[in-house]
Amino acid sequence: MANLLIVDDHPLFLDGLQQFLGTSGHQIISCARSVKDALYKLQTEAPDVLILDLSMKDGGGLAILSAIREQGNDVPVIFLTVSIKPEQTIEALRLGINGIVLKESDPQDLLTCIQAVLASENRIDPGIMEQALLHSVVAKNKVSSHEVLTEREKQIAALIRAGLRNKMIAEKCGLTEGTVKVHLHSIFQKLGVKSRAELIVSTMGEGA
Repeated sequence: MANLLIVDDHPLFLDGLQQFLGTSGHQIISCARSVKDALYKLQTEAPDVLILDLSMKDGGGLAILSAIREQGNDVPVIFLTVSIKPEQTIEALRLGINGIVLKESDPQDLLTCIQAVLASENRIDPGIMEQALLHSVVAKNKVSSHEVLTEREKQIAALIRAGLRNKMIAEKCGLTEGTVKVHLHSIFQKLGVKSRAELIVSTMGEGA
C-alpha cells in the first residue's frame, strides 16, 4: 500500500481515479486540481508517490515536477496523461520522472507502475519511450544546410527545392550535368539524405 497524492483538473476523472486507487489497496492522502494547490499541499503532505496530470490550465505536471525537483524533493512522480509530446518526455526524463502512463491504458498498468516506482524503478510506456528516442536521434542528426554546405552547394540545393532537374540546374549555374551530380552527391552525404525528396524536407523553411 502506498500513500498517494493525485493531481488532475478534471473533477469527474479525479473522483474516479481516487475511488479506483482506494479500492486497490492504496491510501489517497490528498487530491489537488491545480499546480498551485498541488505545490501548497506538498508543503505539508509527504506522499509515497505523486500522480500528476500532464496538462492543466495553470501548467500541469512538468511545472510541478520542475518545482519539486528544484526544492530537492525526490518523491517518485508518475505522469498520468492522455498524450505526451516527445520533447515533453525528454524534459520529464531530464527532471527525474519515474513513470509515465497513458490514460487509455489498462488500469492495471497504473498499479504496476506504482509498484515499480516504489521499488525505485522507472516505468515508462514503451510507445512513449520509443517516440522520445526517435525524436532525440532525429534532433541530434538534423543539421542546417547553411552550416555544412558550400556556397555552390547551397545554390544547387535551392534550385532543387524549386523543382529544377539536373539539366536545368547545370544551365543556370554554368556547369555540366556531371558536375551537378557530383555536387548533389556531396549535398546528400553532408545532410544525411538519400533522395531529392528527403533533401527538400530536410531543408524546408531554410533560405537559398
